[in-house]
Amino acid sequence: MQFLINHLVGRRKPICLLMLLITATVASGIQHVTTDTSDRALFAENDSARMDVEEVRKDFPRSSSFLFAFLPKSGNVFDLGTLRAMEELTERYDEVESAISVGSLLNSRLNRIDADRFDRDYLVPVVSSLTQEDADAVREHALADELLTKTTLSPTGDMALAVIKYAGNQKDRASRLDIARSVVELRDSLRLSYPDAGIFTIGSALFELEGHNAQAQDTRFVFPLVIGLSTLLLWFCLKSLFLSLCLLSLAAVTIGLTLGSIGWAGIELNQISTMGPLVVYTIAMADGIHIVSIYLQGRHRSLGREEAMRESMAVNLQPVSLATVTTAIGFLSLNYCSSPAIYGFGNVVAIGVCWAYVVTLALLPALTLLAPSGSIPQPLGVRGPIAEVGRLVSRHGTPLFWTCGALIVTTLAFLPLNQLDFSPYSFVDEDSDFHTVIDALSEKVGNDQSLAYSIDSEEYYGITEPDFLNEVEDFSNWLERQPQTSFVTSYTDLLKSLNKAEHDGDEAYDKLPDDKLQIIDHLVSYQLIQEIEPQLEPIFDSDYSAIRLVVGTSDLTNRELLEFNDTIQGWIGANLNPTYQIKHGDNSIVFARMNQSISSELMKGFTLSFALITVTLLVGLKSLRYGLISIMPNLFPVTIVFGIWGLLVGELSPYILMLFSISIGLVVDDSVHILSKYIAARRTGDPPAAAALYSINKAGPAITITTLSLALGTFVLIFSNTFYFQNVAKLLTPIIVVALLLDLLFLPPLLIRFDQWLDGRKGIRTQPDRSEASAHV
Repeated sequence: MQFLINHLVGRRKPICLLMLLITATVASGIQHVTTDTSDRALFAENDSARMDVEEVRKDFPRSSSFLFAFLPKSGNVFDLGTLRAMEELTERYDEVESAISVGSLLNSRLNRIDADRFDRDYLVPVVSSLTQEDADAVREHALADELLTKTTLSPTGDMALAVIKYAGNQKDRASRLDIARSVVELRDSLRLSYPDAGIFTIGSALFELEGHNAQAQDTRFVFPLVIGLSTLLLWFCLKSLFLSLCLLSLAAVTIGLTLGSIGWAGIELNQISTMGPLVVYTIAMADGIHIVSIYLQGRHRSLGREEAMRESMAVNLQPVSLATVTTAIGFLSLNYCSSPAIYGFGNVVAIGVCWAYVVTLALLPALTLLAPSGSIPQPLGVRGPIAEVGRLVSRHGTPLFWTCGALIVTTLAFLPLNQLDFSPYSFVDEDSDFHTVIDALSEKVGNDQSLAYSIDSEEYYGITEPDFLNEVEDFSNWLERQPQTSFVTSYTDLLKSLNKAEHDGDEAYDKLPDDKLQIIDHLVSYQLIQEIEPQLEPIFDSDYSAIRLVVGTSDLTNRELLEFNDTIQGWIGANLNPTYQIKHGDNSIVFARMNQSISSELMKGFTLSFALITVTLLVGLKSLRYGLISIMPNLFPVTIVFGIWGLLVGELSPYILMLFSISIGLVVDDSVHILSKYIAARRTGDPPAAAALYSINKAGPAITITTLSLALGTFVLIFSNTFYFQNVAKLLTPIIVVALLLDLLFLPPLLIRFDQWLDGRKGIRTQPDRSEASAHV
C-alpha cells in the first residue's frame, strides 16, 4: 500500500495529466446521452402480462388520447357557459397536433326512437340556440341514459368528460412532447374564456411533459442550489475556499466521466436515473473530504505538505476503498429488480462511485498540494463539536448506549406496521390536473381505476352466439354485484339497449336478443357508426370473435386491486366456458403486479447487498469481530427511520423500498472510517476507551462534513418538482443523519463495552486513566 501512496503523491503531476486526458475522452460521450421520461422504462422487458395487453390491443386498437374533464363551479355541466366551453373544445380540437377526433356530450347520438321524438340525431342541440330551460330538459334526458352515465357523464350531472384522440409518432419523444404542449395551450385558452367551467385534462403524453418540465426545472434551479450550498458548507467546515473548489472540481470531473460512460455505453436515462448524477456528486465529494480532512489535521501538527498527504492517504486508503466497494454493491443490488428504471439508476450511480474513487486518488493529491504553501487553513469548523462528542462518549458512554438501544428496539417494534401496499395515486401532486380528475372520478363516478378484459370465443362470429352472450351477461351481472365494482360496460349492454329501442322502448325487451341475424345487424350498424364517428371505442374485434368488457372500480390499493382480479379469475375459471380465452386489456393489473414484484425483488436485493457488504467488511477490516459489529450501525439507521415511517405512514411503494439498498450503500461509509481507525488504534496497543476517542478525533470531522454535505444535498430535493427526488428527501436525509448520530454516539460505546468485556475475560486492564484518554482528543 505504501508503494501505491508514494506513486500517487510523488508522481501526482503526470498522473493528474493522464487523468485529465482520460476525462476529456470519456466525457465526450455526454453528447450521446438520451433521456426517456415515459412510463415504458418502469416495465420489465419480458413482462408477460404486458405482452397480453399488447396482444389484446391489436384486436381492440385504441388511439392515444387526452381526457378533458368539465367540473363547473355551478355543479351543473348543462349550464350554458359549460356547454359553450364544450362546444368550443369540439370546434377547436384540431389545434391539438395530430388530433383525429373529439368525443363529448355534444356528439353523443340519440337512439332511433329518441331521434324521431326530438327530431334531431344528437343529445345536445346547437348550443347557440339553447335556453337554460332547454338545457335543463336535455340534462334530464341525459341523466336517464345508463350508458351515458357510465362513460361520459356523472350520475348527478356535475361532471362531464370529453376525449381528444390523436395519432402522433409514438416512438418520437419530441413529437409526443409537442402534442402535449398543444393540449396545454388549448386547455389554458379555454380556461381563460370560460373560468367557471372547471376545465382539466390528463393523458400519458401530459405525464411525460410534466416529467420533462420537472427535470428541466430541477436542472436549472435545484441542482445548482445543491452545488452552491454544498460549496458554502465545505468552505465553512474546511476554512479554505481553494480546497472547497478542489472538491467541487473533483465532483464535476466525476459527473462528466459518469455521464460520458453511459453515453458511450448507450444507457438511456429515465425519470429515476436522472437523479444518479446528483448522488454521484455527493459521493465524489465524500471521498475527497476524508483525505482533505486528515491532510489538514497533519498540517495543523506542522507536518510538511507531502508528508501530511502521505499520512492522509495511509489513513484513508483502506476505508475509502472499502466504502467504494460497499457503496457500489448497494447500488448494484438494484439489478435484482426487473424494472429498467430502477436498475438503470443503480448502474449509473455504481459507475459514478467507481469513477469517484479513481478521480479522488488520481487528481486530489495534485490539486490539494497546489494550495499556497504559506496558507494553512484554521482548524476544521466541526472540530469543536467533535471534541465535545468525544468528551460525551468518555463521560456518559453507558447512558448513550442504553438510550440508543432503547430507540433501536422501539422502532424495530414499529417495523411490522409498514405494508408492502399503497394507493397507485398517492404520489400525485395535489395541485395537478391529474389529482383533481382522479378525485372527481372516484367521488362522482366511481371509476378512478378500471379493469379491462378481452373475452375471446375462439370462433369466427362467435360473439353472435346466444350461449356466448348469455355467459358474458352472467359474468357482467356477477361483477355488478361485487362490492368493489362501480359499474360494468360491455357490448351486451349495447345489444340490450338496441333491442329495447327497436321495440319502442318497451322495458320487457331490455334483454339480449335471441335472434342471431338481429344480433349481427346490430353489430354491423354499430361498426358503421364507429367508422363515421372515430371517437367511439371498439367493443368487439373485426372478425366478431372477441368482446371487450370494462369493470369500473374506485379507491383500491394495489393489493386490493390484485385480490379483486384474483376473485374475478376464480369466478371465470369456475363458471365460464373453458374454451373462451380471457386476457387483460389494459395496464391496471400490469402496474399493480409490477409494483408487487418490484417490491419483492427490492427486498431480496437489499438482503443480498447487506450480506455482501457485511462479507466485504469482514474481509476488508480483517476482523470477524468488528465486521459483525459493523452490521449494527449500518442496519439500524434504516430500521429506525422506517420504523417511524411505519408509525406515521405505513405504505411502502417500490420507490420507497428502493431507498433500503441505496441507504445501506451510503451509510456504511461513516462506520467504515470509525471502525478502521478504532482497529488501527487497538492494534497499536490502545485500550478500548482511548481507541474510541482516537477514532472519533480522526474520523469524526470528516464523516460529519460528508454527512452534512450529503444530508444538505438530499434535503434540498424536497423542493424538487420530481416525485422520486422528493421521496429521497423525505427518507434518505433522516437515514443519513441518524447514521451519523449512531456512528458517533452508539458505535464507540458499543465497541468500548464489547472490547472491555473481552479484555476482562482475558484479565487485561481496560480502563485508561483520564490523561491517557484525553491525549487522543
